Amino acid sequence: MDQVSIFKPVTKWAERVTDTRRIPELISKAIRMATQGQQGPVYLDLPGDILYNQVELDGVHFPRNLPKQPRPSGDPELIEEALALLNQAKRAPHPDRQRHSVVRCLRRTPGLRRTDRHSLLHHPQGRGVIPEDHPLSFLGARSKAFKEADVVLVVGTRLNFVVGFGLPPRWAEDAKIIQVDIHREEVGRNRTIDVGIVGDARRVLEQLTAAARTAFPRPIDLPWIDALRQSSRQNEEKAEALLNTDAMPIHPLRLCKEVRDFMDRDAILVVDGHEILNYARQSIPPTRQATASMPGANGCMGVAIPYGLGAKMAKPEKQVIVLSGDGSFGMNGMEMDTAVWHHIPILVVVSNNGGWAAMGGMAAVTLVLPATTNSPRYWGATVSTLRNPMRFARLWSAPTLLCRPGTPAVVNVITDPRARSQTVRFSAYRAI
Repeated sequence: MDQVSIFKPVTKWAERVTDTRRIPELISKAIRMATQGQQGPVYLDLPGDILYNQVELDGVHFPRNLPKQPRPSGDPELIEEALALLNQAKRAPHPDRQRHSVVRCLRRTPGLRRTDRHSLLHHPQGRGVIPEDHPLSFLGARSKAFKEADVVLVVGTRLNFVVGFGLPPRWAEDAKIIQVDIHREEVGRNRTIDVGIVGDARRVLEQLTAAARTAFPRPIDLPWIDALRQSSRQNEEKAEALLNTDAMPIHPLRLCKEVRDFMDRDAILVVDGHEILNYARQSIPPTRQATASMPGANGCMGVAIPYGLGAKMAKPEKQVIVLSGDGSFGMNGMEMDTAVWHHIPILVVVSNNGGWAAMGGMAAVTLVLPATTNSPRYWGATVSTLRNPMRFARLWSAPTLLCRPGTPAVVNVITDPRARSQTVRFSAYRAI
């Protein structure tokens, strides 16, 4: 099988090692290709005969240090054009979609954080770039902002099906688009844009910030911002009753509220599933960079526990919580054995509604977990089953039940199988 040809269309770079002496050289190149510019996956094929061949070390070149990644600035003229568009906006949202590669770049970027003229909206995979309890982050008014925005600044994102390609009916017909991306080919890929800036997101935002200090010397209170704030508040109030309901079976929104109130402000939250994923997106706003990890655009259900394990290994000092549906948990639940074996203390909370809601109906599924609350061992992990929402307080206040040193924990929460979240139907996405 020609694996290199298979991987070329879906990776940044794909290559095969044909000489054992070149293994260190090509691994170094693979890392460089993956991490520089527009970051993404690469594929390096190591055939068995090459991998197990023996060679003299004198003939092998071992690269030393990888060069630092350059951060190209944007064209100054285009910076001025972008600022002029922002300055004339009557309704000025600021949708940001940052891949994890850009999230790190923005950590010390003041331009995005000190904005006082724009509403702040995140792409699902860029949540946490700005705390979503920021006064200008309107989680409940996303659709309204998209439809009414007259100027949109898109930073480090593809204008793909997740955001309706930046086209009507999801966006206003006459919206002006400013797009910033380090990859030239991404600028204006799926729709005509008004200003395209090729450059590193951090550098470009620093440029915009410096120029804006003169253009926007004082905060401007736009009426449209107040309208978004009111719309967001109204939508949040609609869910308030379900967030606090004591009904049994437990409503998924009540579970989300409990997780939200329990988690540390800088905790890492991994969410996976269908119903619980949609509910969590609308009710658990990330408050720190790189603290929310959700499945991407390719239907990669079952990733929650592996993501959680990786997050805890990378950030052992952080609280890591995995919130998963029962079906998605079942895909990789056996990885709890990995967590036990390697003493990785993640907390896994399962929304167990006993079915596959993603199928459009409610196909039955059975998740076999101990139906008790007295800390049994399951794979060697601590497991609790919760049916009554009134017992959440007792659960959260019992540290011996949750993530004892070096011990992962699973909380099996029996949730209402009739609860249905609202989401965009797949048939509503347009391919162009």
